[in-house]
Amino acid sequence: MKGIVTIAGAGPGELEHLTIGALRAIHAADVILYDALIGDSIIAEFPRNAKAIYVGKRCGNHAYTQTMIIAAMIEHAMAGQKVLRLKGGDPAVFAHLSAEIEALRHLGIETRILPGVTAMLAAAADLGSPLTTRGISRHIWITDGHSDDLKKHAASMAAFPGTLVFYMGAGRTCEIAQLLLSHGIDASKPCVLVENAGSARRTVSRGSVADAAAGAITRCTHGPGILLFGEALSEKTAAKEAEYAAALQL
Repeated sequence: MKGIVTIAGAGPGELEHLTIGALRAIHAADVILYDALIGDSIIAEFPRNAKAIYVGKRCGNHAYTQTMIIAAMIEHAMAGQKVLRLKGGDPAVFAHLSAEIEALRHLGIETRILPGVTAMLAAAADLGSPLTTRGISRHIWITDGHSDDLKKHAASMAAFPGTLVFYMGAGRTCEIAQLLLSHGIDASKPCVLVENAGSARRTVSRGSVADAAAGAITRCTHGPGILLFGEALSEKTAAKEAEYAAALQL
């Protein structure tokens, strides 16, 4: 009899961001395949009788390839076990979800997906800042800082009336900012780099697009980083939003 595979997001990797559903899945699992971002506070919740398999991938150093991860999920599910694939962030955001569910469903393995707190939301919480504001920034553009399409869409991103979010953009802050500047983005637009968002190891580097283009905003840790541009990130914009909200209550 086939087992079931649960693919769950662990958010930034600390217990305080874990959903109740993900915690229940941990406690019920026979096998847990977990990522590099999963912290000790979550690992401490792993059942003693569960088989924990580290499948982390960081900076080119891969404990398991994606093919190996999928093969392990299938192997244990076909053996009738309850398998938990525990990912940092949210499974649906830059996390190979499509390849995993396609392989599992092709073999008739029951699969369920549990969302997690994605890095963009953890970064916003760390900053104490909204990503959207009424009348100023109503949109969010999410992309991959390593995408080959950045040059193709640079002009549209530079003119975008909202918040630009670059996952995995920590190592290319200068390059991305220079690209946007070359296509006309306002040089004074706020720029923020958040590393290790949502964890006790978080770092925040603030400035403008011009600062980032000049190399003044660069990564200072080896952890994951998320790069953001937009007026919603400005402290002045946050103050205007608060004034607007107060006015509505009058």
